[in-house]
Amino acid sequence: MTTPKSERELHLPLSRVKTIMKSSPDVEAVGPEPLYLVTKVAEMFLVDLAKRAHKNCKSNQLEYMHIAEVVQDDDTLDFLREIMPRKITVRQFKELMAKKNARRRNSDDSTEESSEEETSEESSSEND
Repeated sequence: MTTPKSERELHLPLSRVKTIMKSSPDVEAVGPEPLYLVTKVAEMFLVDLAKRAHKNCKSNQLEYMHIAEVVQDDDTLDFLREIMPRKITVRQFKELMAKKNARRRNSDDSTEESSEEETSEESSSEND
């Protein structure tokens, strides 16, 4: 397999990208040109994502939360939202879970009430 001369410009390892590409059941073989192209595009995407995240960063240090914020705010990056969720504190998580459980209890209560009403309506119609 011949690799392009500009492989030195790449920062992602070609072998790793090839492994990822071949993990798709639709791909049997990966030629050198498509491999180089996909690697270069992936690098360009990552650089763009990092630059966009750095714009929102107040310090000089880029952190996960900056990148996750860009992913969550941009609709074109919707495919990454589950992979890169916003980080939350344990306290925030507990509050979310408490709200979710309260909603579930309320919906269960309303379901029980409606089934009780249906049961009482059925028994009253049977008595008539």
